This record gives sequence, C-alpha cells and structure tokens, in this order.
Amino acid sequence: MAALTAKRATKSRRLGHKTKYLMKASTTIYAGAMVVCESGLAIPAANGANNSNVAGVAVETVTSASSGDYYIEVQEGEFLMNATSIAQSAVMTTVYAKDDNTVDETASSNDPTAGKLIEYVSSTSGWVRMGPDSV
Repeated sequence: MAALTAKRATKSRRLGHKTKYLMKASTTIYAGAMVVCESGLAIPAANGANNSNVAGVAVETVTSASSGDYYIEVQEGEFLMNATSIAQSAVMTTVYAKDDNTVDETASSNDPTAGKLIEYVSSTSGWVRMGPDSV
C-alpha cells in the first residue's frame, strides 16, 4: 500500500474517545488516515524519529495553513487496516505504521506503533485496536 492521497472510508468498530489535536503547519491529513504526533503536532502516520504512537484515525480531512491553529479530530477504536504482510500468529501482538494507510507486524527503525492486531483477515488486512491505551 501507499500513503493516502484522498480520504478513505476506513471500517471501524468498538469506537472509543474522539480527541482534537493541533496540526503541524502546511500539512494535509485525510479522513481515514492513521494519525501520529511529531513533536506534539498531528501529522499523517509515517516513519520518523520524533513521532509518537498512532493516536487513532482521522475523522475528517484537514489541510493546515502555514500559520494559524488547525485541529484534526481523531477517533480511537478498532479499524480495518491495510497491511504489507501479516500472519494469523500476529494476533494480539503490536503492529507498526508503515504510512498513514498501512501496518505491518515487523518494525523498521522509527516506525510508530499502530496498536494491537485484534483480528487477522488476510495477509494484507486486519483489525487493529488504536489509541493511547492500546499499546
């Protein structure tokens, strides 16, 4: 898979809290994208040394300007995510965000933790529990 270039209808279940996060300037986060914070500011999930774990999935699409305060609403819960290559044996283990649309059971350097794989669907998709309390 690749990072999102448009909003995605991400299937969800067992939803938790919604939280608004201040966004990094000049950033677009698409609805359905996994969201992390880089130095405290929301960005699409990506590999990065200063990135937090995945906070959840964006509820809306927001493009922040180069100045001003822009916020993104993020939903916690379980989401059906694309995967690069996962196995049934990874259920109840940590998976990692490869981009804002894809998880994998193997971490590369600086991959943010996406959450726990709750249900294996196929080698290229699974249900992932996301949010601050899921890792």
